[in-house]
Amino acid sequence: MQPFHRHKTGAAALFLLMLSPGAHAGLDFDFEIQPGATQEDFESVAEDVAALLNSKTLTPAEPMGLTGFGIGVYASYLETESAGAWQRVTGEDIDEIGMVGVVAQKGLPLGIDVGASYAWVPESDVEMLGAEIRYALLEGGVATPAIGLRGSYSKLDGVDEVDFDSYGIEIAISKGFGPLTPYAGVGQVWSELKPDSAFGLDKEKIDDTRFFVGLRLSALIGLTPEYERIGDRDVFNLRFGFAF
Repeated sequence: MQPFHRHKTGAAALFLLMLSPGAHAGLDFDFEIQPGATQEDFESVAEDVAALLNSKTLTPAEPMGLTGFGIGVYASYLETESAGAWQRVTGEDIDEIGMVGVVAQKGLPLGIDVGASYAWVPESDVEMLGAEIRYALLEGGVATPAIGLRGSYSKLDGVDEVDFDSYGIEIAISKGFGPLTPYAGVGQVWSELKPDSAFGLDKEKIDDTRFFVGLRLSALIGLTPEYERIGDRDVFNLRFGFAF
């Protein structure tokens, strides 16, 4: 199998990931740090990992309500900043990475929603566990938008040579127009990638501003494309799912 190339669009890669997530060797990696990797290379890789492996928004700002429940599948995709850095750190020439996952959310009283996610990088041992809590500052209505706060946490699993976790906070706004609900927001993401001490590399702490914009199309199955800018990385997300 041949890897994807940079001329492939984020949208095309997302659809292919969701349809057949095990079939794309160019989007996978195993995090096996190579001897001689430099701190500069590790920093570049850490920025890519932090952009991809954080808990994604994937939904508008309005609360689900006490009886609300949502479940879906999603995919995320980014082009790496430096394939050479990945080659020197992991021994693999990686110019793009994809992730697929499942996410569920439940509405609670007082405008609070909670959620959890599980995701993995195809054909690798890389897994991500995520959790979130949302609070509606303004629930929104016919003439007013919804405004909400969201806190999130994610953690890398399945890899022995590095530890990774990420915390985020954001504020978002959305307004429904029939079956369409556009949303946008801004926040901050704090991440840390810590290698095993045997490799002689220092941990990388990353503090990035995150901007995102998305659009939910509510039909028989909800479809939500989302774009996010984390630091200087572009990430494309796509969710299919149900909300009740």
